[in-house]
Amino acid sequence: MKTILIADDDHAIRRTLELHLSESGYTVLTAADGHEAVAKAVGQDVDLMLLDLRMPGIDGFEVLRIIKERRPGLPVIMVTAYDDMHTAIEAIRLGAIDHLGKPADLDQLDEVIEKIIEMGTLSQRGVVFCDSSDPPFEQNVMVGRSRAMKDIYKTIGAVADSGATVLIQGESGTGKEMVARALHYNSQFRNRPFIAVACSALAPTILESELFGHEKGAFTGAYRTKPGKFELAQGGTLFLDEISEISPEIQVKLLRFLQEREFERVGGIETLKADVRIIAATNRNLSTMVANGGFRKDLYYRLKVVSIDLPPLRERKDDIIILVKFLLEKMRHEIGKSMDVVPQETMDLILAHTWPGNVRELENTLRRAVLLSPGNVLLPESLHLEAGKGSDRLALMIKPLHEIEREHIENILVFTGNEKKRAAEILGISRPTLDRRIREYGLER
Repeated sequence: MKTILIADDDHAIRRTLELHLSESGYTVLTAADGHEAVAKAVGQDVDLMLLDLRMPGIDGFEVLRIIKERRPGLPVIMVTAYDDMHTAIEAIRLGAIDHLGKPADLDQLDEVIEKIIEMGTLSQRGVVFCDSSDPPFEQNVMVGRSRAMKDIYKTIGAVADSGATVLIQGESGTGKEMVARALHYNSQFRNRPFIAVACSALAPTILESELFGHEKGAFTGAYRTKPGKFELAQGGTLFLDEISEISPEIQVKLLRFLQEREFERVGGIETLKADVRIIAATNRNLSTMVANGGFRKDLYYRLKVVSIDLPPLRERKDDIIILVKFLLEKMRHEIGKSMDVVPQETMDLILAHTWPGNVRELENTLRRAVLLSPGNVLLPESLHLEAGKGSDRLALMIKPLHEIEREHIENILVFTGNEKKRAAEILGISRPTLDRRIREYGLER
């Protein structure tokens, strides 16, 4: 039996809410002013609080501040006649789980209360999604324990100190800059500069000046000599992101630098040298661009001394759980809000999504969910993932029953990453029965 505290100085409202909630099966306590509200909320076994804003003694905002200091886990719903933007924003900012206007819509109130109770139930089924051996959050750290990621770590370790040119290839959002930083900060050059340039963000003429620098008077607006990124990165690493977007003219100058380690500033005649390691990244297939004439073949091979191919997140779903923990810890550090529980229902949605935007999409989705979640439980609906989008489900059509069963079992195996124990639980059959069906339907992997 849940206990709800109603704090409101209006007797009629207290009585109406008390009768309604009592009829719904709740134990109800009431408070007529702010001091009584604090005393009962802190001193008694209360599961939920309905709090008015304007009350004698202490107003609702101050009551909310006190309660969040003394009982931070107590859900509070602000119910007030001041149903405006500023009041709602302040209530949520101070930690209220919801804000409702007066007169209270009892159906809406019931929905909010049921949601809060469900949240408490979900928190008891929370996912322990990483073991204690997981490292604490650190900046510039790559996360993943899949075989593909471990192979990447080995490659980084093998070439980090060599100074060799590295080409990182992978879809948008897979973490190409993280790999570049790992190469730099785990090398003997870690105390030298690391400079990143997004090649697609600048017009060709501006990019050329940014990379190689320019002399005073080289073009309109060049009021002084400016060193380029090659000079500024001396002794360190220059990371060229989206290298596929550079113009043919810059391709020629970059090729010369990789061959001779020398260049001239825009508008200059002096030949300069720089000891700089080049790491390039692209989300496009450079070999196809070379075949189509869109990228120089000789530059491609100069860049690809060492190649690192980053797999998309959908191909390393074993890493998603540890990534969720890492990213939530990152957000706790950055925005000061903690998600203590990730229910199994939420994790199932995350694992079912194909994440076309990869790790970046996962991080942005979690950040939005954390910011918009009213409590410390990451509810499924807070993800705002479209139903069915990204799921690896197979379409069902008018077919014989055995074909539908085969497709359904295959669907569940894909969904669980071929984890047969979990697949059998979802299907509601024993593991031997699942193994037999897999053999019968030719689903062995």
